[in-house]
Amino acid sequence: EMAAIAKIEEIEMQEEKADAQRRMAWIAMAAMIIFTVLAMIPGFIPETRLKLLGDLSALFYIGMAGVVGAYMGMTAYMSKK
Repeated sequence: EMAAIAKIEEIEMQEEKADAQRRMAWIAMAAMIIFTVLAMIPGFIPETRLKLLGDLSALFYIGMAGVVGAYMGMTAYMSKK
């Protein structure tokens, strides 16, 4: 009976971890979309500031895409296991 309880707790922890990873991937994707939309709206962010944010935005996109890609890759890997 104790082994069954431990197994159930382990499964619940795995599900919580998967939910947190899923939320993190969705938030990263939403952040990329929101940043792109705000950058495209004329006048919302001044052009001089956009030029300054150019290098930083490239790193931002790489980082966020890495989070989304890692989530999708691990999800595909775990489904084949």
